[in-house]
Amino acid sequence: MNDPLSAVIAFFVVLIPLILIHELGHFVTAKSVGITILEFAIGFPPRIKRLFTWGETEFTLNWIPLGGFVRPLGEDMIRPLDEETVQKEREALIARQTENDQPYHSDLEEAKARGIQNPKTVNEIRPLGRIFFLAGGAIANFLLAFVLFFVIAVTGIPQSVGGSVGIVSVTPESALAEAGIQNGDLITDINGAKFTDSQSFWNTYYNSETPLTVTLLRGQESEEIEIVVPPPTVQQFLPSSYAQILGVVPDAPGEQAGMQPGDVVLTFNDHPINGVEDFRTLTRENVGKEVSLTLRRGNETLDIILTPRANPPEGQGAIGILIGGILEDRGTGLLYQEGNEQLVIAPQPLGDSIRYGVDRVVSVITMTVEIPQQLISGALTPEEARPVSVVGMSQIGAVVIQQSIDQGRLSPILDFIAVISVALGFFNLLPIPALDGGRILFVLVEIVRGRPISPEREGLVHLVGLALLLSLSVLVILNDVINPIMNSLP
Repeated sequence: MNDPLSAVIAFFVVLIPLILIHELGHFVTAKSVGITILEFAIGFPPRIKRLFTWGETEFTLNWIPLGGFVRPLGEDMIRPLDEETVQKEREALIARQTENDQPYHSDLEEAKARGIQNPKTVNEIRPLGRIFFLAGGAIANFLLAFVLFFVIAVTGIPQSVGGSVGIVSVTPESALAEAGIQNGDLITDINGAKFTDSQSFWNTYYNSETPLTVTLLRGQESEEIEIVVPPPTVQQFLPSSYAQILGVVPDAPGEQAGMQPGDVVLTFNDHPINGVEDFRTLTRENVGKEVSLTLRRGNETLDIILTPRANPPEGQGAIGILIGGILEDRGTGLLYQEGNEQLVIAPQPLGDSIRYGVDRVVSVITMTVEIPQQLISGALTPEEARPVSVVGMSQIGAVVIQQSIDQGRLSPILDFIAVISVALGFFNLLPIPALDGGRILFVLVEIVRGRPISPEREGLVHLVGLALLLSLSVLVILNDVINPIMNSLP
């Protein structure tokens, strides 16, 4: 589902509703503090048509589907209008309408014509009321996210019930092989019970005095087999850690030496490998030098020679392989990996669902706030923290919608919408000109000064801010088109 059409579908399924909820938040808070709203617009002008009129508010549909807005009395989409500007616009409008023999109505006259007895502009409302109105969109986004997280919890969230052991290679002569365990099996239960991790599995295995039963998954089929455990030895509780080849880059030193996905690296220059980090350290220490590796491939052992590159292409590494950790149980000779957690979908009680909704909203805000610090510390790379446009969000949304379809559950797409809703609300509260947060900042300055900043200056600041935001948006959109965000995700 990762194609342009799917991204368009995701845009209308995910982003358009969030924009409408944001503007609806402004609309409701404006009504609550007495601000007159002349227009509730879906999209940006030019206008397609007027949908309907409710009270004093016209609901309109516009051609540019990248947002929406509410138009309070005496303002345009971005800034408050000073009297001089309003008068000039009125004179120009009168001239145009006179030419077309159309009656002229100012905003005030238009409001009165709609039956509004006491129309009020934003600037006629007390500062705290204005802040509430300006923050209304973000408040609506946060509330929507809470509701969606709450619904996810009530309908069921994944909870761990145990671990699993993934079989990589089983020794043919072992008790496990004789019982019928095969490469690729996933062990999920032992003696009818879950286990937390591989260590707890082996503890149960070796402490069993009678034949035990293990449940495993082979493809999509579940099967139970009985195993007779051999007498224990002292080495059986000392698993060895190796590195397994998960992928090989074409024409890199690894492929040229004969490495294949699935190979297990046992030694490096006759030094026994102790896990992935040990392998990486030895590789860095031997860049540009010829080295020998001992590999296990199935039931065979082979030696290869290669030279790690000093300046490999970006993302390929010195040898040109993708590696992962792998363990060996010395008692059985079994090569295995820690499997994924076993999860069940568990509906949550009402109180826990409310707490889950609040905690998830707070956690998304916290993660967003911590991004600059993580960038500075190196915990996040610039590519991982890259800004994402509506194009990138639609690309991700298409994949998440497909996940929801594959799982037969709404939770993935609901969670995605909720996260984007929190991010949208948070971004709009940033004190950046042209955003809601930038408008709020001017109200706070007014409270401190005891008088407002002139509409001309405020309007100029917001126009400059809007120009910068639009320019940045174009660059981010181009980046998401040229370098799709999905290429940066695992």
